[in-house]
Amino acid sequence: MEKILAEAIAALVSGRTVALSTILSGSGSLPMSRRSKMLVLPDGTLRGTVGGGCLEAEVYASAKEVLGGESSPRIRRFVLTESEAGAEGLNCGGTVEILTEAVTPGSVVAVLEACLGMLERREDAVLATRLDAPGAEGPGKLLLGAGGRVAGSLGDAALEEKAAQIASGMMGRDSMRLEEVAGAGRIFLESIPVTPVLVLFGGGHVSRETAQVAASAGFRGLVADDRPAYASRERHPSAHETRVISFDRALDGIRVDGHTYLVVVTRGHQHDETVLRQVLRSGARYVGMIGSARKVALARQRLAAEGFRQEDLDRLHAPVGIEIGADTPGEIAVSIVAEMIAVRRRGGHPATMSLSGRNAT
Repeated sequence: MEKILAEAIAALVSGRTVALSTILSGSGSLPMSRRSKMLVLPDGTLRGTVGGGCLEAEVYASAKEVLGGESSPRIRRFVLTESEAGAEGLNCGGTVEILTEAVTPGSVVAVLEACLGMLERREDAVLATRLDAPGAEGPGKLLLGAGGRVAGSLGDAALEEKAAQIASGMMGRDSMRLEEVAGAGRIFLESIPVTPVLVLFGGGHVSRETAQVAASAGFRGLVADDRPAYASRERHPSAHETRVISFDRALDGIRVDGHTYLVVVTRGHQHDETVLRQVLRSGARYVGMIGSARKVALARQRLAAEGFRQEDLDRLHAPVGIEIGADTPGEIAVSIVAEMIAVRRRGGHPATMSLSGRNAT
């Protein structure tokens, strides 16, 4: 979403109108994430996706129409079945509604810039869009944070009051909602998803592969090691950042919150436990450690003897990764990232969700 916002802002600042397509609702099997967006620039350049194939072609056609001067947002419903889609269509079996709107230069730029700023600061927010013709008082978009209004307007007090009420229950959740307000029209609310951060303690082979797989799954990676050669951008080109640290001060300077995933994959058991003692009591969403079942059992025993509570130990995914018979660094990386995705998308308590596999060191 950050790239879509940045490119839209750049076009708007230069005086160009863009078309933005957003999934409003979806049910059943879909060929895309329900949080997908597609941006079409005035020259026809396309960024992002809402599913590909003939579906995307039809949404692209709608985008060209709104860019051609049709001011009202367009909402189209697609039934993705064989009978509806035809021989060359997407027949996933689901149904999806997609909003395509023209976004014009003006006050809406401040709303999009505020969205981008919230993402960069890793702050939770909800964006409300008026689906009926926006009033003259604002751009028809309102960004709400935990403290209330951040930027923009829906042009109607009743709509804004309802948006604020709904947004309070959406903060920090991956959610979207359509709402009808009697006498005022409809609004669409979507939480602004904060990019999850993966911190890999240790810069070896598994770490390098995990950073690469995680990047393709939408995680921002940070690789930390006490050896400069193992914490370099040359070794980890897929990581957003690399950092040389001391393992006994592993979290110094690293922001940890509910969007952070910590994986301990250092070069030895002693270093693993040194880091683990620090990260288990952090506010991270996920904590994982590589190792054989025997190594993990011994580590748990030692930590319990040192006073770690059972609830602390229950947070640990170890051996890290879901059971897929992983053996090579690349396969182990897939199993680790799959487990992180399960935690991110399904939620729940790690101790009951984990399907940890065998990852011997």
